Amino acid sequence: MAITNTPYFGISKLYHAYMKKKKTTNLLTVALVVTLCSLSYFFGVWHHSLSPITTTLRAGFSCTPTNGSLTAGVRANSHLDFSTHHAGVVSDAGTETVRRSYPACDERYGEYTPCEDRDRSLKFERERLVYRERHCPEKRELLKCLVPAPYGYRSPFRWPESRDLAWYANVPHKELTVEKAVQNWIRVEGDQFRFPGGGTMFPRGADAYIDDIDRLMPLSDGSIRTAIDTGCGVASWGAYLLSRNITAMSIAPRDSHEAQVQFALERGVPAMIGILASNRLPYPSRAFDMAHCSRCLIPWHLYDGLFLIEVDRILRPGGYWIISGPPINWKTHWKGWERTTEDLQSEQSAIEAVARSLCWKKLKERGDIAIWQKPTNHVHCKINRKVFKKPLFCSTQHPDTAW
Repeated sequence: MAITNTPYFGISKLYHAYMKKKKTTNLLTVALVVTLCSLSYFFGVWHHSLSPITTTLRAGFSCTPTNGSLTAGVRANSHLDFSTHHAGVVSDAGTETVRRSYPACDERYGEYTPCEDRDRSLKFERERLVYRERHCPEKRELLKCLVPAPYGYRSPFRWPESRDLAWYANVPHKELTVEKAVQNWIRVEGDQFRFPGGGTMFPRGADAYIDDIDRLMPLSDGSIRTAIDTGCGVASWGAYLLSRNITAMSIAPRDSHEAQVQFALERGVPAMIGILASNRLPYPSRAFDMAHCSRCLIPWHLYDGLFLIEVDRILRPGGYWIISGPPINWKTHWKGWERTTEDLQSEQSAIEAVARSLCWKKLKERGDIAIWQKPTNHVHCKINRKVFKKPLFCSTQHPDTAW
């Protein structure tokens, strides 16, 4: 009896009463929340079923077409449908644009390239090879037909197999297999072309040639990621650079060697028809880490070094220019090139002079390969150069302005 009258007993009784009340309150709160959520859910379903937007949304996201239109509901186990379901583009006037169909061109247009048409190009001057540049047809001359694929065309091989193989039917030209047979550019094997990786200046193959370059400059440290190959042939140099994480743009003119660029594209190598003549190349300034010329036969020393100035424009500061073939190592090859030693020595001296005027530094010349490096700052070069009459640097502030 004495214990029940202690203060402790009174506190315990109050505590138990408080906890009982709290539990009751919590149950009421939970019940209220559940009730409100249920009411909200059922109200939403009811409201959604009455909304006119429902039909529109369901039609817009329908996955299965029915009779050319989308269904009004999502069907079970249906798949996303990415095909188009309209017959034409509706104009502002509310009428459909007439769909045009074009016939196939005649077979003689199987390799037609509009701005590289041979008959049109022969109308232009031969000086500086202007006739080999792009000359596009006028509007009245446009062909309104579909250029057909060569007879028997097949899907190209996938990379990396395509580096070495292409279907003969896709590029039906054997000229290079005969003319460049000793240089190992390309061979015919049954219904396929095989590209052994050879080249005029790399008879041991493009891979061995790239190894030679790698011994002369930092080709493997990741500082070189992009390159341009002028006069690329069938683009074996660019094809073998891809395995070294260097992407090369290969360019060559459309000339007597039919379809060089087409061979490159069939192989999966970036390439386009292009030539250094009277217009700048279609690339922005400082676009490449390295430029390459392997017996590309570009007269680098002529026209006040204009072509080397263009190479300077597209090279990044500190970029590299590589040349192999005439006139490099002329003391060894002058008889095979059927040129005099005086002529070749004079050409190399002129190239060296243009490079010096651009403040390029000659890094190495070993065997058939010579390498120059562009300066990192041309302004500093101009200030410190005692005599700089030619070539002139462009005065415009826009580095991509045409010549």
